[in-house]
Amino acid sequence: MQKNVFDLVLTAEEQTQIDTALQTLNDVLLAKLKVLPKEEKKDILIMGDKSVAFVDKSHEVARQETAMLGGFIDFDAFDHDVAAIGTLRSIDYKLSEIVSAVKDSYALAGSEAYRTSLIVYSLMKNAAKMGHPGAQDKLDELSKRFPGRGVKKTEEQTDE
Repeated sequence: MQKNVFDLVLTAEEQTQIDTALQTLNDVLLAKLKVLPKEEKKDILIMGDKSVAFVDKSHEVARQETAMLGGFIDFDAFDHDVAAIGTLRSIDYKLSEIVSAVKDSYALAGSEAYRTSLIVYSLMKNAAKMGHPGAQDKLDELSKRFPGRGVKKTEEQTDE
């Protein structure tokens, strides 16, 4: 018997709580966020960790020198952007942990299910060879869905 490393079972109440939380994120946050087309993404400046410190210091300096910079900078917009950076970094960190765990768990559950499916397939092949009633039909159903098992074209089919 194969060892099962990952086992996720959510109660109906837990699934409802997750769905509600995701809907809240969608309703509250997604409505305020901006989704950029690929073309726009490649044209914007990307902040890294060092850039955040630079922006914070620039914001501090700008606020100290409002008289000198006032004609060049929209201070309210700058204040909002700097505050948004802090908020979004915090949200991004929390979501990244969750997304990473979801992806790892999805991969692990998928790996275990696929491994078990290969065992089922192998056992059905053996059962069909031994003439077990109905095994060939089940094997035929599985074979149609077996990954990487497409119908190979013959030379005659490719020349047509």
